[in-house]
Amino acid sequence: MPIYNNVFRQNTPEGPVLSPQVLQKFGPVVPVEVGVPNSLAQVYSKEGKTIPSPKSGWGLIDTGATRTCVDDGVIRSLGVNPIDRTTINGSNGPHEVNVFPALLRFPAIANFQIEFSAALGVNIRAQEVKDQPIIALLGRDILSKCVLIYNGTLGTFTLSLM
Repeated sequence: MPIYNNVFRQNTPEGPVLSPQVLQKFGPVVPVEVGVPNSLAQVYSKEGKTIPSPKSGWGLIDTGATRTCVDDGVIRSLGVNPIDRTTINGSNGPHEVNVFPALLRFPAIANFQIEFSAALGVNIRAQEVKDQPIIALLGRDILSKCVLIYNGTLGTFTLSLM
């Protein structure tokens, strides 16, 4: 069972200390790579095309998201075209978004990746954590296979994959 622990620290004159404020500011984020789905990679290989390198950034654990989302611009930059459109209910009310196949890798969690036949394309790249963009929102479709422990009082969280 892979486990990812993240401890948020703040630098002080006495050295780094646990910081609930940093976790509250950035949220529970996990390093993530968004890549082309395996089916498209196989097509590229058969056609002799170069498979685009995955894009790196953060995945924000979003308990309010029913489904996992990827940044629309990031997935399009990999040459992945939308396969559908759907309506979602976001903070600005209902609106339509593209649906993409996508592969998410979690480099900090050994040998863990998820292929999505239908990840939602949203615009989230304006958000950054430590100079890295948030490129995915990890929704309850992923969390349904995990144990998430969010310790706001210490500024830590643990994500365990079942």
